[in-house]
Amino acid sequence: MKWYSSLAVVIVISACSSQANVSEIAQQKTQYIQNECYENEESALNDAFKTFMSDRQEELGGLRASLSDENYDQLDYALKHFVTYWDQLQTERNQACEQHATCEFIQIKTPSLQANNEFCDGTDFEYSVSRAKIINFFSDIERLELQQSP
Repeated sequence: MKWYSSLAVVIVISACSSQANVSEIAQQKTQYIQNECYENEESALNDAFKTFMSDRQEELGGLRASLSDENYDQLDYALKHFVTYWDQLQTERNQACEQHATCEFIQIKTPSLQANNEFCDGTDFEYSVSRAKIINFFSDIERLELQQSP
């Protein structure tokens, strides 16, 4: 009887320490993702985009008197759509970054995967594509100018 109760205590302690270990690893993973994806987030590009869009909104406001209601509404809608699309691209970038960081974390924590240089190639590619989309979109809209036709 004593032997069974000792075994039960060992199993409970083992299960608790195993849960604590899993919790610690999950916390480490969360911190790793935070450091990789959000500490140095492309804030300069975000700030540039917000400034650019704010300037375009001001320009549109200045042109308000010379535009028909329909044209004004179309331009206002387009500018809002650009912001919405930017937010969507940011979300895609964040998700791709988190998947890539998770892959890297798994590789770091798994000794048998540490030598595999190609383990995270897929998530690395997806992350690179998501960042390229953001840069391309910003480059494209940066060339936009609101102009009146004579």
